[in-house]
Amino acid sequence: MANRVDPAMATFGKAVRAFRMAKGFTQDQLAQTINYSKAWLSNVETGQLRPLRKVICEFEAALGVTDQALLELYDELSKETVPGWARDWWDEEARASSLRAFEDSLIYGLLQTEDYARAVFRGDEEALQHRMARQARVLAGNPPTVRCVLDEMALYREIGGREVMRAQLEHLVTTATSIATIQIVPASANPHRLGAFTIASVDGGDVAYVENAVRGVVTNDRKDLLHLNDIWESIRSQALPVGMSIDFIARTVEERWI
Repeated sequence: MANRVDPAMATFGKAVRAFRMAKGFTQDQLAQTINYSKAWLSNVETGQLRPLRKVICEFEAALGVTDQALLELYDELSKETVPGWARDWWDEEARASSLRAFEDSLIYGLLQTEDYARAVFRGDEEALQHRMARQARVLAGNPPTVRCVLDEMALYREIGGREVMRAQLEHLVTTATSIATIQIVPASANPHRLGAFTIASVDGGDVAYVENAVRGVVTNDRKDLLHLNDIWESIRSQALPVGMSIDFIARTVEERWI
């Protein structure tokens, strides 16, 4: 049985085929160059398979694409397969000068490893690719200042197994000094239990994303933002200092996930 054709990826596949033919490559030649099978490449070109974003770079290198045309097309088409509220937030997030995020049960999306995200999405490769593309878009080049507060329970909740959790927490320890400032708030000190939210500073103003059980809500309502900023300051004030937080994460790896 043939795989379902994704219309957005079918458009992307046609672009890959056009670049391949312009280069004078057969499917066999391109597949061998990037170390994939001809059948895999055929599925990409017909829109039956969504390649990993990092593979797009391999396409461009093999085909001599120097202006990131395939990457830009891939990112733009990927937006078409997500809900409008998610696209709205992605646009704001990508333009932000700073991000302040609180997560109560999972690792913050921009700081997730690929294996952890795959487990979160329960093998949904399309959702995984959106997550990885979002990370690349926000954190590449001139990334925003990222401050993240995690409820300690996010460190204990097993997602994907022990090896995945160990790698994820080790990634946090490394990430803390290169991408984000991470603090851990003791579960007993979180009085709000309102769920995850992120506040983005964009063009001198704030916009927020709040998760609920069904969907995400993007808001720039003044009352909403005042309320969320108050919650952020309250939670952050109860969190461990940055250095102690990193030590706490490292200790959790040793005590729980080795």
